Amino acid sequence: MKKQLAVAAGLALLSTSAFATKARLQALGQGGTAKGLQGSFFLDDSRNVFLNPASLNEMSNYVVTEWGRGDDGATPTATTTDDSATTPHAEGGFFRDGGSINYGLYLGNEYGTNNSVKRNADMQQTDNNLDLFFAGNMGFDWGARISYSSSSNKRDGGIEIENDTLGLGLGINHGKIGAYANLLLKDESTGSDDGTTTNADDKFEADLGLNLGVSYDHKNMTFYADYDKQGHERTVSASRTEVETTQINVGVANKMSMNETSMMFVDFRFRSVEEETVGGDTEKTTALPLTIGFETQATSWLALRASVSQNIIINDEETTGTTNSEKTSDNTTNINAGATLTFGKLSVDGVIGTTGLNRDTTGANEQGVLATDNLMTRVAVSYMF
Repeated sequence: MKKQLAVAAGLALLSTSAFATKARLQALGQGGTAKGLQGSFFLDDSRNVFLNPASLNEMSNYVVTEWGRGDDGATPTATTTDDSATTPHAEGGFFRDGGSINYGLYLGNEYGTNNSVKRNADMQQTDNNLDLFFAGNMGFDWGARISYSSSSNKRDGGIEIENDTLGLGLGINHGKIGAYANLLLKDESTGSDDGTTTNADDKFEADLGLNLGVSYDHKNMTFYADYDKQGHERTVSASRTEVETTQINVGVANKMSMNETSMMFVDFRFRSVEEETVGGDTEKTTALPLTIGFETQATSWLALRASVSQNIIINDEETTGTTNSEKTSDNTTNINAGATLTFGKLSVDGVIGTTGLNRDTTGANEQGVLATDNLMTRVAVSYMF
């Protein structure tokens, strides 16, 4: 009886880390989806609501704040980069159990918004995103997400440049099966301004973005497939470019409970990424990445996790069209680690081991350094209520 109580208590402690953040996903090597750290295909994590909004039925009643830089890159003349380990973006929200309907509000999520393309063309980027979530149960768990953004900018002596973005996510979980569909319905920018030169005829228009996924649980195994297709047309200085990107992930993961407070997993998948520029080059990457990770509740207030991943057997990059080349992807071995500090209902997540030897505060690099005076990067704080 005492052993059963200890196991239950340990699993309860470990499950709290599932109310987690981008830091946890990065530490466990889950950055291989088409939209970065939106969620995991097989791990329980609160960020799965961005992949499958039906996951909100399993995790609610919490507030999360992801620390990082503000959206100073909304205007074309500002210097910014996409969210990454070295340049995390600020975002956050809350999720609430409302009885028959669960709901949530999230601010600042910019994954899958084509911002890098618009930024390089000096156009207005998607900014100040608002995501609304609703979920419930009618014999099966269902969920929906609506994403909206509208922004504009006009500098002194310039022209008004604008962007409008609209997205929709739908998902279900029924028994051992989960399925989702995420649609980019609109992402349009008009006008460009590099701070000196303007062009009112420049335009960016995204195609209908389609992300479909399904998973099936069998004992400790999860079989999953994810298909993502995005495209856009952009006109810059009367020159028109059309690009289509397709990413496919098909894999299987085995999650194993090592003891009452620890788990590990092995994830093996096939991944294909193809980017085609109409009338130009087609770049294709195919790989078989293997990821091994673990997570343990070291004490009542500290959870530790780490992962190692590498492409094996298949690891190819190919370019065809105006340029033709083939190569093996370089340096695919990657180590990540992270921790969660728990203080009652408050949790502090972060990635560890990304501190440089010279304490350069503008960079977070993997140099094999564990520093107690600069312990965690990509920090986030969550509160469960």
